[in-house]
Amino acid sequence: ALLDILKEVGNIAAGCSGTALSELLKKKISLEVPVVDIIVAYPENLKIKTEGERVVAISSKILTGLEGEVIFFLKEKESFRLIDLSMGMKKIPESYTRIFTQMGISLLKEVGNIVICSHLSTLGFFLKKILIPSFPVFLSGFVDEVLNITLSFYQEEDYAYLIETIFTVEEEKIKGSFYFLLPPQTAKLVTENLSS
Repeated sequence: ALLDILKEVGNIAAGCSGTALSELLKKKISLEVPVVDIIVAYPENLKIKTEGERVVAISSKILTGLEGEVIFFLKEKESFRLIDLSMGMKKIPESYTRIFTQMGISLLKEVGNIVICSHLSTLGFFLKKILIPSFPVFLSGFVDEVLNITLSFYQEEDYAYLIETIFTVEEEKIKGSFYFLLPPQTAKLVTENLSS
């Protein structure tokens, strides 16, 4: 079934991402893929249960092989925790006011880029296509604002393949949501190729 293949794509990509991130951050990092789904790309359907919360999104357009976009979401507080863990800092109380530094943004973009490239190369292997992403774009803000920006070019009939990802960084779990956003003709092509 298509969902089984997408889960396999997610699991293989998670293994590759975990190895690359462990080397980059010099920390033991593993990734799990507990949820895979196919939904219509509309803000209400994206399973980001963070209404009223701030989130971070790393997005890349797919430049070759397919038409579409890849977006990786993290809750803002979890993105700060990922930065702290990566830099070997102790846990900072959530009551503290935090801002993103250039170093923090660069680190999150690099993490997002590794996860995005791993998923695209794995999906490309199954589709027998070379999928290359654009340079990652960093967005942060309230979830509704970020979704409106990232989904502004998509129609109600466009599709999203959701591959939820959980990072485990030295025993601490950080959850992210990973989306392939595809127009209908691309989604149909992917579905037919993966199902055959």
